[in-house]
Amino acid sequence: MNERHYLLKGTFLLTVAGLLTRAAGFFYKIFLSRTIGAAEIGRFQLTFPVLAFCSALSCGGIQTAVSRFTAEYYAEKDQKSAIRILACALFLSITLSTVCCAALFGGSLWLATYFLLEPSCAPLLQIIAFSLPFSAIHGCLNGFFIGKKNIPVSAASQLIEQLLRITAVMLFYMIFKKSGRTANANIMALGQLAGELAAALFCIYHLVFGKHQLQEEQMASPALSVIRRHSFFRLIRRDTKKTLAVSAPLGLSRMLLCVLQGIEAALLPQMLGQFGHSSLDALAVYGTLTGMALPLLMFPTAVTSAIGTLLLPAVSEARALNQDKKITDTINASFQGSLLLGYFFLTGFLLFGNDLGTLLFHSSLAGVFTRKLALLCPFVYINTTLISVLHGMGKTAAASVWNTAGFCVRLLCILFLVPDIGIDGYFIGMLVSQAFIVVCSLITLHRAVGFTASLTDALLKPALLCILCGAGLTALRLFCPRFSVPSWGGTLLLAVLFGISFLIPCFFLLPQSMLPQKLLRHSRFASTKNHGTRRS
Repeated sequence: MNERHYLLKGTFLLTVAGLLTRAAGFFYKIFLSRTIGAAEIGRFQLTFPVLAFCSALSCGGIQTAVSRFTAEYYAEKDQKSAIRILACALFLSITLSTVCCAALFGGSLWLATYFLLEPSCAPLLQIIAFSLPFSAIHGCLNGFFIGKKNIPVSAASQLIEQLLRITAVMLFYMIFKKSGRTANANIMALGQLAGELAAALFCIYHLVFGKHQLQEEQMASPALSVIRRHSFFRLIRRDTKKTLAVSAPLGLSRMLLCVLQGIEAALLPQMLGQFGHSSLDALAVYGTLTGMALPLLMFPTAVTSAIGTLLLPAVSEARALNQDKKITDTINASFQGSLLLGYFFLTGFLLFGNDLGTLLFHSSLAGVFTRKLALLCPFVYINTTLISVLHGMGKTAAASVWNTAGFCVRLLCILFLVPDIGIDGYFIGMLVSQAFIVVCSLITLHRAVGFTASLTDALLKPALLCILCGAGLTALRLFCPRFSVPSWGGTLLLAVLFGISFLIPCFFLLPQSMLPQKLLRHSRFASTKNHGTRRS
């Protein structure tokens, strides 16, 4: 019961932090779109794959290893080993991040010219390079706090990183404007550096001045003093091997995805150029897509990520107990719940996509992209939960293979479709790749536990409800001139009407697809079974 309470509380805190972070980032993108423009946002977005690759190399898998070993050692009341693992991980991560920082700073022009195919990104890479060591420190310490169940510090560090990033960008924008200089993507890179620095300092403060006492020695000194009392260097080889055994496979998998993302980021503007866009127009299209439309589309994934966090341990426990029926019921509940959420936002973005693009970003193109990308919602939201289920069942290799294969499908569509039909070719690639991952994941689950989705409950009923709600609101907009012109008041009123007309019938037509009810049934079932076991 204590473990369940911790899981729910931790998931709630991380979900709230994630929602607040995404909300702040959402308005941050609105601020950027109205100040530096879509082209500069696109130029900064081009550097993300390089930054992600360096982060994956320096601390991607190490953070996971720290969380795992810290949880194990604290469960065994062996805080010394937990802190030694943390010190070893910090040594590895800071060393790797420093090497990446030097390489990225020195090779920024080459990377920008020959890898990103955009020489103007070189100054951005040089600024971002200095954020890598701080990001490594933040990642390791964040993993340590999660492992020792100090979720509030982890959640607070996310918020501090985002808030300091946004504050720094706004300050640099005012400084540039006051000095008569034109603000560009450099202020975003400086904000990235400020955010990582603030998060690292926050975590260091809580590590040094937090309560990490060793119970057997009743020490009141900070945690780092433990390292001075023991022969750390004698054990560093063993701890390094132990850490690398867990972190290396995860890091390699993430680096492969980062390479594919980098290829995608470099290819897409070039293929848009072959379609007929100028270099500046291609960057503007890319910036509108990645900096405006996609963040809006991905905002609801905070909910599915929280569901996935709950599903992973539940599936792992049921798998250990060979409870295939419970696994199947849990998969069915998560599948239907995520699909229902996807249908809801699919209809919402189709109805209000143009309004959101105009009202939020002052960009009609962002609205067009949002409506076209709306078809992705069911697949993206389902994938979030299905991948979590696969990880919980020990199918990590299968999940990695499907994700990589799906990404390759997107790259093929960029190469062969975008030069002929423009950005729509990329949209097709995203849709096909996400559908491919869903199908492969469902096949894997069917072979593992015999899971089969109900066509009527999962597809037909939600689709019919979407059609009815969409047709009703479309008719209202056609016959009521007040709602034909985008405005905050009219859009909010229509959104409320849409939410009521969609969600209320779900409680009557689709009660079996509501995820909380399913999880509640599973919890009661598990509780009843535990009581029965104790009595017997």
